[in-house]
Amino acid sequence: MRSLFRRLISLGPWRGLFVIVMLVAAAFSGHPGSGVVSGALDRVMFDAMAQVVAHRSAGEVVVVNIDEATVAQLDPQRMAGYSAQLLDSLSEASSVALDLPLLPGLDYSALQAGMRAYPHTLLVVPSVAEDATGGSNLMLPQALSALAAARSHRVITMGHYGVVTGFVPYRVSAGVTYGSISLDALRVAGIEPRLPISNFMQPYALSISDERTQAVMTMLPRAMNLQQYSYIDVLHQRVPKDTFAGKVVFVGNQAWRGEGTFQISSLNANEVTRTQLDALIADAIASGNLAREVPVVAEVAIYLTLAFGIVLICVLVPGRVVHLAALGWGVVLFAVPLVMLAFHIWLPLGLLPVVCLLIYGFFAWERHARMLSMLRGELSEWRGIAASIRPLEHTADAAIAPTGELSSIKATLQQVRGWQKLYVDMINQMPYPVFLAMDGHVAVWNAKAAALMEAGAEGGSGAPGLAQIEQLVAESVQQGGDTSHEIDWGGRPHMLMCEPLSSDGDGADGPAQTSHLVCLIDITDVKDLVSHDKRMLRHIAHDLRSPLTAILSLIDRRGSAHSDNAVTVSDRAFLNDLRQQASYSLRIAKDFMQLSRAERLDRAEFEPVALSEVAEEAVDQSWLAAEQKGIVLREPVFSVDDTIVSGNADMLMRAVVNVVDNAIKYSPAGTTVALTVDVGADGALVLSVIDEGIGMTDETVRRLFEPFFQAERKPDGSGGVGLGLPFVKAVIERHGGTVDVRSAPGRGTVFALILPRALKH
Repeated sequence: MRSLFRRLISLGPWRGLFVIVMLVAAAFSGHPGSGVVSGALDRVMFDAMAQVVAHRSAGEVVVVNIDEATVAQLDPQRMAGYSAQLLDSLSEASSVALDLPLLPGLDYSALQAGMRAYPHTLLVVPSVAEDATGGSNLMLPQALSALAAARSHRVITMGHYGVVTGFVPYRVSAGVTYGSISLDALRVAGIEPRLPISNFMQPYALSISDERTQAVMTMLPRAMNLQQYSYIDVLHQRVPKDTFAGKVVFVGNQAWRGEGTFQISSLNANEVTRTQLDALIADAIASGNLAREVPVVAEVAIYLTLAFGIVLICVLVPGRVVHLAALGWGVVLFAVPLVMLAFHIWLPLGLLPVVCLLIYGFFAWERHARMLSMLRGELSEWRGIAASIRPLEHTADAAIAPTGELSSIKATLQQVRGWQKLYVDMINQMPYPVFLAMDGHVAVWNAKAAALMEAGAEGGSGAPGLAQIEQLVAESVQQGGDTSHEIDWGGRPHMLMCEPLSSDGDGADGPAQTSHLVCLIDITDVKDLVSHDKRMLRHIAHDLRSPLTAILSLIDRRGSAHSDNAVTVSDRAFLNDLRQQASYSLRIAKDFMQLSRAERLDRAEFEPVALSEVAEEAVDQSWLAAEQKGIVLREPVFSVDDTIVSGNADMLMRAVVNVVDNAIKYSPAGTTVALTVDVGADGALVLSVIDEGIGMTDETVRRLFEPFFQAERKPDGSGGVGLGLPFVKAVIERHGGTVDVRSAPGRGTVFALILPRALKH
């Protein structure tokens, strides 16, 4: 509900004002003034819907017509005399309404006799008016009026197209209440209306005066549904008497239409006589085909609800679905009156369809305007991009110099499609799988990437798929630069490289999408080549150890075989230089063999090792060197009891000794070197070697683990060879750990060897 309120608030003042105006117009859609414009449509809708929901005819009403055949065979001057014979033929009818002009002064003795014999006869009053004395002016022969079962009026209501809309059930004249001929005919016949007439009586203006008369709206059946017989056939009893048993019979003149004809539906031009109209109204009453209009308050509420519904659709429904939703709401708009009419309640829509069309048209136009504005912005940005990348001059002119707005957009889209095809072809031509990620999710990949993933899925090789690539993109975003990882894909080593393509800055139309290019390169051949080189170097180092050891032995034997007087100064210097170079070469061979062994550690052969014992053993091996240099090497401090890791005890001890030796080597006399074992934030064990030595710069720390790199190199070759710390890193990483170095010039160094704890079984 809150989000809906926020969306409505976001409409802005002008759109909000338009919506308010339209809702006010919707509220007044049913006003009588709007009926001048919309009444015709409402009439057509009512007639069409009435055919759908109206009840079937009760079959209680019959019409006897004085048609042209009757007039041709009977003497018009003696029509009143035939009435007694007619009433005899209709003796089994429940009521007979003589819907005929009966003027005073004529001989109605035969009709009087018939009415005495059959007292269920009703007479129609041509006019219900008051005379000069205020009495009732019925315009009926007094003798007939006294014998009639009822004297009834036949006032009706009419609407647009001159269509009959209903009838007036009761009319008062000179203090006397007269019922409708249709209603009285049913009453005399003893037929109760299917619905209470009083529930459907509503004020109606019969004239332009302010006077209102209670009227009832009807859903009239078709005239063809009436049972109709010729007067002459009934008179000569060509129609059996029992045909009229229990029926309500209306007798009228069809040949003489001096009383006019009436249209009962706006859907056709068919007209009926006055007698047929009265019969149709009686049938509607008997069948329950009555209706009443919705009260004004409920009418306004329904109008506002329907109008507000189209507003919500236009505001909340996105994309092309809004058009389907609006169309569906239009169906609902016309379905509501249909459903209500089925319950005998009529809701004239008035100007509501026009209001809803205006609302839909306004928001559709606004969406179109926003779309054009967005396209203009995109076109402007594309022109900037096109200018920055310097396309071919004639190509740029074709897209940047359009002849009109739509032509410009069309030319731009054609150019973009051309570039898009070029980029896709270019990516597909790359010799390795390529993925393009947008906002952290893989959106596009080339054909080689698709083939690789399909091969992994079919082979069941457990290829990581897009999830690992998206994880790499997330790391790249977090680090703010390019990232690379070595992964195993399909049983072969691959290098995943992620390169950001766009910045996080906002564009003209909101936050820009961040994009990354991810390449997956098979490095199996590269690694095989490196492994081959390492094997060769390992063999060379192994083969060099023996001759180098022999050379050193020969040098020492040469030096000891001659007395000091026998060896010249130049010979002694030469032997010393030779010994230094041979010793340095031997150290390189030994350190390289040690590094090679570390890189080939097999985790399957690891055993539980107490890191505390490794630290103590390293101190025992290094205390003499520390004492000779005047450095205090403290006993290890353990802040945790469980220091078990899974690994190779000998290699771990050598790695720790290397770090301690470095701390002693680069620390001045009088300083302290300490070892601690504690627990890191992630639960791993951390063995720290802390010295108070000369420290290192950030550049030195960055290159510290490069093979053969030394912070300082001694000219006499007595220093290290630069393979000790790479050995330390290789050992720790083969054990699943990491090495962290924190140092600053003049402030000492902290080496932290971080190892995962051994799993407890």
